Amino acid sequence: MDKNKKVQVVVLAGLVLTVIALFLTLYKVTFMGKDVSDSIFNAYKDQGKTGYTMLFLVAPLLASIFVLLKKRIPVIIFGLLQCGLWALLTSIFKGQFKGAAVTFEYGTGFYVGLLGAVIILVGGIMAIATKAFKE
Repeated sequence: MDKNKKVQVVVLAGLVLTVIALFLTLYKVTFMGKDVSDSIFNAYKDQGKTGYTMLFLVAPLLASIFVLLKKRIPVIIFGLLQCGLWALLTSIFKGQFKGAAVTFEYGTGFYVGLLGAVIILVGGIMAIATKAFKE
């Protein structure tokens, strides 16, 4: 497999992981003897705002489009944006559940989504390092 295809496969794998992460458990919280856990998709579905889940797919989708168009720099930019989005998500959820009697844990979905974002970023770095998509 040539270097161009390898970079494309890596970035598309990051997209697939991000899509999977939307349906996995994002966090687990225990307070007052109750366990609460939710995924991104379920949280917005319960609010009737299923379309908001697309916010978590914009950067990976754009990175995937640009890698298929053989553009290197936008892949890195959108990989960084996706990593930033997961970091923001971390601070928001952890901030909401602060308290003495509250235990907060990240679920599988958080780690899979973060891994997907990092893989997209690595794909962009691979494209630059291997000089992929250069004529």
